[in-house]
Amino acid sequence: MTKSTASIRRQLILMVATVLIVINAVALWSAHIYANRTAKESYDRLLYGSALQMAENITILDSQVFIDLPVSAFETLALSTADRAFYAILNGQYQVLTGYKDLPNIPFTQLLQQSREKEKFLPIYYEAIYRGERVRFVALGKRLLEADSVNDVFIIVGQTLDARRVSATEISQMALQFVTLFFFITLLLLFFVIWRVLQPLQAIKQAITERSPQELSPLETNVPSEIAPLLKSINYFMAQLDNTLSRLKRFTAEAAHQIRTPLAGLNSQAQNAIDETDEVLRQKQLQHILESSNVLADTVNQLLNRATLTHRYQSHPFSPVSLDHVIKETCRELVVWALERQVEIEYVGDIQVTINGDEFALKQMLQNIIENAIKYSPKGGTVEVALMLTNELSEASILLQIRDQGVGVPDQDKEHIFEYFYRSPDNFASGSGIGLSIAKDVAEHHEARFHLKDNQPTGLIVEVIFPQRKGLSYEH
Repeated sequence: MTKSTASIRRQLILMVATVLIVINAVALWSAHIYANRTAKESYDRLLYGSALQMAENITILDSQVFIDLPVSAFETLALSTADRAFYAILNGQYQVLTGYKDLPNIPFTQLLQQSREKEKFLPIYYEAIYRGERVRFVALGKRLLEADSVNDVFIIVGQTLDARRVSATEISQMALQFVTLFFFITLLLLFFVIWRVLQPLQAIKQAITERSPQELSPLETNVPSEIAPLLKSINYFMAQLDNTLSRLKRFTAEAAHQIRTPLAGLNSQAQNAIDETDEVLRQKQLQHILESSNVLADTVNQLLNRATLTHRYQSHPFSPVSLDHVIKETCRELVVWALERQVEIEYVGDIQVTINGDEFALKQMLQNIIENAIKYSPKGGTVEVALMLTNELSEASILLQIRDQGVGVPDQDKEHIFEYFYRSPDNFASGSGIGLSIAKDVAEHHEARFHLKDNQPTGLIVEVIFPQRKGLSYEH
């Protein structure tokens, strides 16, 4: 069963929407700050402009301060119809010459400091609660010069904050409308982009869905470079599956033939044994039935072993295997069976070897080779199993040899002996014709070379050469 997970499209949409929400939230927060700052600066300029107009119309004559408040100063403040304005003009002794006499929190300390430093007066902004409302004030000084005296006057102008809040709110609402429109337009465009980017995956899915179960040829679909490895992996998997199915089909047909033939023979021999009246002939026929049954059982066992190995090739990764230990263990398991056939097994290995491989598969390979050597050895013969180092083509390798003293294999049969179910016409020993084929497959799965040589004076030498590579170690 496939594990259900969220789709790539849904994940992309959620991630993109989250990013957009975060970006838009930051944009709205920035717009809010900008709106408040802009409204504050705009209305501060109005306050400062009114104070400057008042200051320009204050003069001194004979130590008397004359104030002529211009109408334009109040018109400037009246541009904001929602606010109320307050003002006061004070002399150097902080006495109110005109205006509101109870304005709060006048920054006398800062004004006095600017007056003492005899520098240009700079506007001083501050806020305070006046008559139950929050009011923004600007304090500005002006230096009045006469022939023999210098006098300072101070202008205080204030305005409530309602218009500022309205202006900031309007700017924030405009930003909110723009950000909202931007969010939905961007989201729609991203939906289209995500759909367009995922189209190649949909095309691959469609191409696979429309195929028949028997169609395992490579997919030919134009995809972006990022998806090309996925398509390559799918094609590789389909090629592997096609190869596996082809081998299974061919092997099934051959196996059915090989099993059907001895079954037919068993049936015929059993029928003859039932009808036979001669007890001696009947015993011979029963013996033939037993031999045929053993051959059939051996064939079935070999077929099951091959199926198991084929599955392991696909599903079991390599792990460190002590090759010499596997060889010794296999020899010990076969020694009783060999002695029953009056054949000895001799292990002459002189090294300890660890390789990366499949222990089960290696053991099956060794069993098939050694059993084959025992089966074709004469009574009183010896099967030698050797494990040694060799230098072939200046390359260090591990050489496994199984040597028997049987009749050997004719040269014309050596190239066919690894074919499944192949048996030499001159071979009268019972067998399935599968063992050496399985052994060769296991060797090739471990990237080892597998070949046959003639033993002297008679017999056959089966060699398996494991290349020296990373993951292989040995010691004497």
